[in-house]
Order: sequence, then C-alpha cells, then structure tokens
Amino acid sequence: MEKPLTVVEISDTKVRVAVGYANNDKINLVYMAERPIDGLISHGEIIDLTTLAQILSSMREFKNETTKEKFVVNEATLVLPSLGLNVFQSEKETNVVSPFGVIAQIDIENVISLVQKEAVPSGSEIIDIIPDTFTLEQGRSYINPPIGEHSNQIKVNAKIHCLPTRIVSEYKRVAEAAHIKVRRLCVGSYAIAELGKHIGDIPNSYVLVDMGAEMSSISLIGNNTPFETIAFQSGGNDLVARIVENFRISPDEALGLLKKYGFDERPLSYAPIIAKGNVDGVIKSFDPNALNTIIKTFFAEDYFAQFDVTFENLMKGYPEAVRNLPIVFTGGFSKLIGFESLAKEKFAKSQSIHYLEPASFGARDARFSAIVGAMYSASKYKGSLSDSRVKTGEISRDKEQN
Repeated sequence: MEKPLTVVEISDTKVRVAVGYANNDKINLVYMAERPIDGLISHGEIIDLTTLAQILSSMREFKNETTKEKFVVNEATLVLPSLGLNVFQSEKETNVVSPFGVIAQIDIENVISLVQKEAVPSGSEIIDIIPDTFTLEQGRSYINPPIGEHSNQIKVNAKIHCLPTRIVSEYKRVAEAAHIKVRRLCVGSYAIAELGKHIGDIPNSYVLVDMGAEMSSISLIGNNTPFETIAFQSGGNDLVARIVENFRISPDEALGLLKKYGFDERPLSYAPIIAKGNVDGVIKSFDPNALNTIIKTFFAEDYFAQFDVTFENLMKGYPEAVRNLPIVFTGGFSKLIGFESLAKEKFAKSQSIHYLEPASFGARDARFSAIVGAMYSASKYKGSLSDSRVKTGEISRDKEQN
C-alpha cells in the first residue's frame, strides 16, 4: 500500500497535524486536525513547551469511519517557521561507489553528505539541503537524481537551508515530547514554494507574502525556491485588536465582523448597525463604514508600513527588476474579505498579483499552504538531506474489532 505522508506544523496560534497521500501529482488529505495554542508561542518563541506538547500528543490518533481503522502518527515532517532563514549555495563532487559506474541512491547521499559538512554561521543549523542540479561526466545535467545513469563522478549544486539552532531544537523538542519522531525538517517558505509549483497561475519567480495571525513573512522566490526570508510582527490578530480598541467589543465579536463584512467600500443605500460598544461610558453604534475606516487605517499605518521596512531590507543589493517581481499572497490573513482591493492599490507596480492556496481534497484554504506544500516535497525522492532521514513508516494502524 502507498506510504502515507504525515506533517506537523506549529504556528504562533495553531498546531496542525495532517495525513495524506500523493496520487497523480495531487495531494489528498485523509486527516487534518487543528487546535488553537494562543499564548503558548509568541513571535516564533515557544513559551510553554509542556502544554504545547500535550496538545500535539492529543492529536496523534484518529479513526477512519469507513474502514474502522485507527491510525497513530508516529513520525512526521515538521514544518518550521521561516524566522532567521539563511540560504547558501554549495557545489560538491565525489566518485561513484559502483565499479561499473552506475549511479545509485548511495551516491546521491554521499555527495549530499559532503554539502552537509559546509561551515554555517555560528548559532545556525542546517535543516535541509535541496539539490538544484546533478552533473555527470560529459557535462550531463539533471534536475532529478540521475539514478541508473552511467558516470564515474557525480557533482551536485545545492541550496543549504539554515535556521537558528534554538528554533530548530525547541520545535523538535515539542514534537518529540508529543511522541512524534521528526524524520524531515522543512522551512515554511520552501514548503509554500513547493505548493506554488502545482498551482497554475503562480510564476516561477516572485515575492511571497505569508500573512499569518501574529506574524507575516516576505520571501524572495527564484526558480521556485526561496533565496531569503524576513519576517515582521503584524498579522490578523493585530487588526482584531484594533477593532476591539475602537469598538469596545470582544475579540470574538471583532473576528466575526471581519469574517462577515471585511473591507467593502461599495456605496450603501442603507448603512446597518453592525456593532455596539461602550466608549468612554457612552453606548455607540457602528456601521460598515466605521469598520472600513479601521481596516484601511490599520493597513496604511501598521501592516503596510512594516511591510515596506521589511521589503527594503530584503531587497538590499537586488536590481530594480527584482523589486517589481510578481507578488504572491498566502496565509489565513490573506483571505480577508476585500483585501484584494487594498493589495491592488498598494502593489500597483508589481508585475502581477496572485493568491496561493491549495486545491487538495481536505485542505482548500490558504492557511494550509505550508502543510500541503510539505507533503508535495515529501512525495517525491529529490536527493535532499531530508530524503536521507526517512527510513521507516510514519503511522501505525489497527482495525477495530466489532
């Protein structure tokens, strides 16, 4: 039976566990669990590892109601936040093991192991090595591992993904404390770029904006792979807080207004009352225009202001053509009603504007972009460092006795 793909993603506000299968270049999810973890992580830093691990552990088991099989997630790909991502280029070459000069998987692993020995900045850790090309004798070049081809040497050009060691170790500790062995590590921006390869209108090179609840990140994607990622501390929760502050309503009510109305500047013949709040001892009523004002002000004074500073830091040293690359939005906050009109005005100089979300059965929402992208990455042998870590099955199953 085809091997299932299991992924764990831990964001600032949610922990997700997913199990799926790759079939005809599509990902079909059979299990997706999502739990809130507000207050357990702040801007990528884990505050309460014990409670977080307990929540994750409670999500490991599920049952297929049709087959009555119980599944337990034992191992998984762990999606890490892109905070502090550094990407380096490396080129290494080695002799082929076979006396007949036939490329085997061991040769792929050997040449990747040479890349793994590259020195990285202090305080950083290699989480994955992604081959760009494999080159054999006579200059023959391959994107995929050239297993079965004839050559006495093999050379790889690869990208090294590094993250701060403290982030890697803390997130792995959560998974391991939840009794889930980490077999693959995958940085979020890389996973999303992998998903982008399977979405029809997403270009090969672009600026990726992942809009989260507490944090957002901007990544430069070239030829479907991240070159650099910088995060900034603003997201959907900040807009909710702004509405709470102005309308004097609860966070749940504020979130409900965003989901129902969002940003809509169409003229209204009748402006209904959508909220009432106690402002300085006076009960005030608010209509959609008041909500529009808060949203527009938030993006102008907060979100886009922080975006501009982060974008300028990301683009240092790059030519003007890179600055005007297509821009691609993903993440749950990008689904805000009316955001497209705000983005169209703000990013008028970009070559084009796109919205990335998976079309997978069981996960058709932008907040699952990294989950599905990580499954795409794990579904095909590419000769990466993560591929060499995978040796055993990721879930166990038992059929219930009726």
